[in-house]
Amino acid sequence: MDKQTNLKKHLIGYLLLAVMIVSFLYFGVYQVATGQVKMDTQTAFLTMLFLLIVGEFFSLATKAFVPSMFITAILFVVGFWTYFPQDILQLGGIASNLPTFLVMIMVVHLGTMLNIRELIDQWKTVVVTLAGMLGVLVVILTAGSFLIGSEIAAIAAPPLTGGFVAAMMMQSVAPTEELAILAMAVYVLQGFAGYPLTSLCLKKEGKTVLKAYRDGKMNFDKSASFIGGKAVETKKSYIFPQMPESFKSDFTHLFFIVTLTVMAGYLDKLTMGYVSKFVWALLLGVFGTALGFIDKNVLVRSRSMGFVYTVIMMFVFAQLKSVTPETLVQLLKSFAVLIVLAVMGVAAFSIPVGKKLGLSAAMSFAIGLGTLAGGFPASYTLSVEAAKVLSDNDEEYKILEEHMLPKTLVSGFVSATSGSVLIAGLVMAIFFK
Repeated sequence: MDKQTNLKKHLIGYLLLAVMIVSFLYFGVYQVATGQVKMDTQTAFLTMLFLLIVGEFFSLATKAFVPSMFITAILFVVGFWTYFPQDILQLGGIASNLPTFLVMIMVVHLGTMLNIRELIDQWKTVVVTLAGMLGVLVVILTAGSFLIGSEIAAIAAPPLTGGFVAAMMMQSVAPTEELAILAMAVYVLQGFAGYPLTSLCLKKEGKTVLKAYRDGKMNFDKSASFIGGKAVETKKSYIFPQMPESFKSDFTHLFFIVTLTVMAGYLDKLTMGYVSKFVWALLLGVFGTALGFIDKNVLVRSRSMGFVYTVIMMFVFAQLKSVTPETLVQLLKSFAVLIVLAVMGVAAFSIPVGKKLGLSAAMSFAIGLGTLAGGFPASYTLSVEAAKVLSDNDEEYKILEEHMLPKTLVSGFVSATSGSVLIAGLVMAIFFK
């Protein structure tokens, strides 16, 4: 009797799901695609959310061999080529200035997950990242200039070092419309090479780390922060007075993280943009946690992590609206040459430097590829994704996350924020006076 009752309930559930799917396909896809109605707010948000879920599904099904960002990027491109409105992000209720603010909040949050000792320990990551950026610059400006012309190489080199701001800077000085499109296109499309390559490197590194742990060559203390195979005790002496736990709430956690976000913006202005607000946000998160101003893992504690991250990812993929079929055909040859040269430059410079500093070839290449993965949020997503599919339990997941995530985050911040902006300024001064 119970089985029959459950079967009937399930049949009703499947029927209701079918009704919802058909409703979405008719009202949210067919009527929008045929121009009968304009996509409404809830449908736009649901559509973007669905594409994010499909990307995750393919990633889990392939054990991160096909990164979720790669699949989702393809789906967004196809969507814009077919029936997506160009302003789907705004239609989904996301104001154009909101994602940048949320990215700063996320960066502060990520800073709270690092400790000062860990940040100092990442000097090797900084060196390897800079080596990878130098490799992109040298190879593109030499071999690239010879193969596709000096103007194209000069316009494309800064965006290929990882920065959206760098892409916008090069657009502003591009002498032709085609080169202006190229500047943004190479930034948007570089992930199609950067995502899968980074994912492969992180999986290889993760397997090596897990083997060492499972063979008893690596210890993990749940009460400490795991750094480079050593357990480092967490200090709990703070200069800021501590709020009683009973007074802490979602609102107070958000208040403290937004306060540091605002301070990062002020420091950006004080340094006249030479030190990016995102770098300041990271540093304030790190030192704010160490000094007791803000709690560790604050976005999770405020129960806002999922929504903030979802909006950021929607923003990233909505930028693909400028990639048209005509643009791809027009720039295919140049982009193919540029991306191959960029990967070669990263490998030729970052791997030898990383190995000399004691890092594995896989981890060195992954760090160097931070330039082609575009920094955050790809650095976060790819690291967490690799840890998730390789680990068998929470402890193994934590080991992999704390081994790979600090490196990829620092790499992304170095390349995609201040580093790429400085490179863009240098190239503009030399080639486009």
